[in-house]
Amino acid sequence: MLIHAFDPTDFMTCHNLATQPLIMSPSCIASVDEGIQAIHTRVEDLSIDAIREAQFGSVVSPRAGMFMLGFMLSRRMTITDGYGSQRGWGDEDRLIRIYEVELQMEEVRRQVAPAAPSRLGCIWVAEEGAASREMLGVMFGTARHIVSVDIVRSINLLRADASLYDRFAETGDLGAAELYWQGREVDGHWEILLDGAIRVTRDDELQVLLQDCRDAGHCLPSFT
Repeated sequence: MLIHAFDPTDFMTCHNLATQPLIMSPSCIASVDEGIQAIHTRVEDLSIDAIREAQFGSVVSPRAGMFMLGFMLSRRMTITDGYGSQRGWGDEDRLIRIYEVELQMEEVRRQVAPAAPSRLGCIWVAEEGAASREMLGVMFGTARHIVSVDIVRSINLLRADASLYDRFAETGDLGAAELYWQGREVDGHWEILLDGAIRVTRDDELQVLLQDCRDAGHCLPSFT
C-alpha cells in the first residue's frame, strides 16, 4: 500500500479530488487532454536555462509551483493575489532555497540519471508504514493530509532515498545528489517519484480530506 500527502489549501488539487479521486502528473494530464498536449513540454525535455528561468509553459506540478515562487522571490519580483494585492509569504528564504536546490538536483539528474523522472515534473508517493508517515510528518508537519493511494498509471518512476536529498540540501554534497538519482540506500527513507497518476483508495479518508479542503475555504463541487 502507498500513501500521499495532500495539501488542502491547494484549490486545484481539492477540486480535482472532488470530481474524481485522481491526481495526475503534468505529462499524464497532457496524455489525456488534447488542449494541454498542444502546449505541453516535459520538464525532462526543457533546456536547463529554461528551467533556471522557470519557463515551464504548461501545467506544473506542486513542486514546480514552489520552484516558480522561489524563482520569483530570488529575482525580487512582486507577487500578487487574484485581487492585485501584493503577497507576503513569510518563508521567502525557504522558497528561495527550494528553488536553488531543485535546480541543482535537476542538473545532477541530467548527468547521472537522464532517464529518471524530474522532481519538477512528478508527483510523490511513499510506501505505507510508520517510517514513511514519520518522514512525511517531518516534511510537512500537520499542513498536509496523508491518505492511502494506488498507482493507476505509471509513465516513469524512481524509488529514491529522501535522506540523500536532505543531505545534499543541507551540505551541498554533490555525491549525495548523485547517490539519490542512482537509487542508492543510506537511511532507507524511501520516496517514489512518479510520472503518472494516483487514486485515493479509501472513501473515508477522501471525505475527511475534502472536508479539510472546504474548511480551508474552497467551494467544491457537491458530488464526489
